[in-house]
Amino acid sequence: MTAAPAPRWETLEAPRRARDVALVRARLPELVPWARTVEDDWLDPAERARRDGYRRPEDREAFLARRCLLRAVLAERLGTEPAAVPLGPAPGAAGRRGKPAVPGLHFSLSSAGGQVLLATAARELGLDVERVPDSTGAEQMSRILHPAERRRLAWTLRSRRPAVVARVWARKESLLKALGTGLSRDPSLDRVGTGRFPARPLPGWRVLDLDLGPDGRELRAALTVQELRPSACSTM
Repeated sequence: MTAAPAPRWETLEAPRRARDVALVRARLPELVPWARTVEDDWLDPAERARRDGYRRPEDREAFLARRCLLRAVLAERLGTEPAAVPLGPAPGAAGRRGKPAVPGLHFSLSSAGGQVLLATAARELGLDVERVPDSTGAEQMSRILHPAERRRLAWTLRSRRPAVVARVWARKESLLKALGTGLSRDPSLDRVGTGRFPARPLPGWRVLDLDLGPDGRELRAALTVQELRPSACSTM
């Protein structure tokens, strides 16, 4: 199959405290046709097995699109070919829980509402984007938040709760991804906050909200980064 032209992905501006993080955004419907033309050359056997493990065609296509975007962007960062990107499990417990890694570069990928976001940096990070749920979904999600977050939500106008829950959940998932635990860590343990600015849930980590602009009105996104040591900051 002749490779379709690679779709253009948009570069997003990182928050001030994470200027070293490179952020890109792409549209899933634009990625899928292109990914179909490169999958045979780019995906390794483990990735093909994961793709084929999804029962629904739309889930298989979403995984394929995300993985091909990841390989394309990482290849650009590493100066190699997409098929040669050395994707493998992260060192230690994070890798055993399914977190992938490449030597010398950290990354995190998330998708929702037809948008795919990818963050890369030289330090540990986690990224998450969430679609604003309906009121029923928001109620279900809120039940496993930190007790302080649940109390604040109880005082939030019902009409605003879904957007606030999406914001909290994006912050929380970005933290759990950065830690490498995913949802194996109880989401109620860490208070990321419901307010305008994220809380500081754990020493050594900073949670930052992402502005997705007009195209992201129904989405909420957050980035968690490992804080740089003062010596590292002075050399940047």
